[in-house]
Amino acid sequence: MSFVDLATLTLHRRNEVEARINVFLSKCDHAVNDIQKLKVQAQSLVLQLNCEPSELKERFLSCMKQLDEFTYLLTDFNLALGQLEENHASSEYTPVHDTVPKTPIPPHMGPIPPHPINLIDVLSEPTPSTSTACPNLCPTEKPKRMKVPKKDQLLIAFSSASSSAESMPQTKTEMVAKEVQCELAEGVNALTIKSPSSPPECCNLPAQTLLQVDHIYRATIMSIDGASFWIITDDIDEVCKLMVEMTEFYKNNRVEMSLDEVSALTYCAFYDDDSDCFYRALFIKIIEQENALGVEVFLMDTGEVRSSHAADVQPLAPRFCSKPPYARCCHLAGIDFNSYQDEEMIKRQEDFIKEYRAIQCRIEVDDNTSESLGVYVILPSGETLNDILVEKGFAHATDNPKAEQNQNHTINMGPPGLVDSELDITQCPEYEDPVEAVTGYSNRDEADICKHYKGGPEKTCFKGTRCTKKHIMKHPDGWTLDRVEVVAKLKKVPLPPPDSWHKVHVTYVCHFDRLYVQFVKEKDAVEDEVPSFGVVLPPASLTSLVRDMNSPAARMAYKPLMLTPAPGEYVAALYPLDNQWYRARVLTVTRADQNVEVVYVDYGNVVWVKEDEIRVLEPRYLSLPEQAVRCVLAGVGARSRHSQQWAQAKLALASMVQERTLDARVIGRDYDELIIELYDEEGYSVAEQLAARDMVELTDYSVEPDQHLTKRVVAA
Repeated sequence: MSFVDLATLTLHRRNEVEARINVFLSKCDHAVNDIQKLKVQAQSLVLQLNCEPSELKERFLSCMKQLDEFTYLLTDFNLALGQLEENHASSEYTPVHDTVPKTPIPPHMGPIPPHPINLIDVLSEPTPSTSTACPNLCPTEKPKRMKVPKKDQLLIAFSSASSSAESMPQTKTEMVAKEVQCELAEGVNALTIKSPSSPPECCNLPAQTLLQVDHIYRATIMSIDGASFWIITDDIDEVCKLMVEMTEFYKNNRVEMSLDEVSALTYCAFYDDDSDCFYRALFIKIIEQENALGVEVFLMDTGEVRSSHAADVQPLAPRFCSKPPYARCCHLAGIDFNSYQDEEMIKRQEDFIKEYRAIQCRIEVDDNTSESLGVYVILPSGETLNDILVEKGFAHATDNPKAEQNQNHTINMGPPGLVDSELDITQCPEYEDPVEAVTGYSNRDEADICKHYKGGPEKTCFKGTRCTKKHIMKHPDGWTLDRVEVVAKLKKVPLPPPDSWHKVHVTYVCHFDRLYVQFVKEKDAVEDEVPSFGVVLPPASLTSLVRDMNSPAARMAYKPLMLTPAPGEYVAALYPLDNQWYRARVLTVTRADQNVEVVYVDYGNVVWVKEDEIRVLEPRYLSLPEQAVRCVLAGVGARSRHSQQWAQAKLALASMVQERTLDARVIGRDYDELIIELYDEEGYSVAEQLAARDMVELTDYSVEPDQHLTKRVVAA
């Protein structure tokens, strides 16, 4: 063979190897993408199981079915990889076509021309051949899987990283040799993973501001629904501007949605053919129309219920979720409509009220304790719509102390018994429930409590098992025994004894002489115990706790609070600066703006957060004690009584110790507080450095030993 022919052959072989390498890299990229899709599908299982108890059984069975499919797919993938390693190890080390397979050829198959068995050939297309047999010596029948008894079968079994032979029960060693090499190539080519149909992104609208009682607001009546009507107290031009922006946006950014995606929406954008405009809406249900299925929605800015085709619904973009719903539900205060059972009278009443639709008026709020506001509608002429309905005979006035007060504008201030001699005590409202008379709260849960139950050993009423209500003994004063359990206690870190030295990490400075620290532990003591397979242990350190609380599975499984958080309740709160979840304790709650003041118990920070940024704290996060300990600098006092000087001293202290690890000597300890000395890395006292900068004054102190005390009294 000449040198020219050898060079040409070498060039051809090089080009062929490069082509095979490119095919191999593309197959690897497809495999990585498919594994990422499997990961996304596995994460979606957690979201599917976060549902109501009534739907848990059906969703759990569906998730188990999907898990079986994932397990089979992973097992086949690992089997093919293991076969690759085995065949590659059994062949020669030179990856060329001249390698002869060493796998024994069955006698009945006859002579088969040599074919390559190496890594390049497995992940690429086989070379053309006139033989009908598989070029990779595939068996004629697929090996059957062994059935495992249910008592020994694991819920989720993962294959080994090196070879999947350990994860599949086999009865013969020859089964490994019969596993096909082309299964990986065919599986990767045919592998199409459909991403789970995740619901469209839904943004919650902020809550409406509370209208104050006895205040007059400008309003516009938008829609009438029987005795109730919907008004807008905001600027009507602002509402129109929002609708114009939505119409322009959705005409250029229309999304094609299926019926299942539409039914998964909570808030949506609805297109109205009559006005040729988009409105913010609340999805209600799927309805049947003449020729197809439609949707029924509630327009949150006008108070109307509309129905149309599913194609008229679009997902509500986050840019249109910054404003609360403009429409407010109201009813006329001080009157009661006549003939609620007369359909003709109801129709006449509704038609009469509809004449005042889209009229600019004023409202005076009489009752704001429910979702429907009790208002007096003052028309532009000065008359009230409430009085007009009474004059027309559609309604009659009720005994309302507020109405009598509005008619008499010359009431003097002072005790009623001494000022108004015509006061009739019989006209005061009467309450049958003492709880409603004292607190103004009506027990709505009493509808589910059996009023015939008198207690006793049988624990039932005269109806026996036919009674569908709860058999609960009520308090004689009217209080029910229904309770909602919340987390209100959490373990504290044991305070070290006086005259002891410790390494501390300063997490937060709250005053010029007070701060929060965390005790620094040895690394070997902080390491979490590695649990056995299938055993879930609560976090044993703050690092593992934060990592567990912010894992994707934990963030999707957080449950919102059913009731308004109470002061002292422990919750999981989102820290706005880093968007991470931490343990917190509620300090105060303001219902007007739905803000909650919390303190992060592991750091000491005090932050105001929104109610939708608070979740229920899972029980597994309660075993670790609070890591932040409040401390007082020993012998430090204020130089003046001015708050500005205190703020300067606080900033100076924060610049010296914030987020630093220092040495601390315990001088004394209180119920939940330590008196300490702080020293920096060079051994200088922090208090003396503050005094040298004329920020604080130093006073004498001494170590307060308390080991001899066996009992303490805490005065509340």
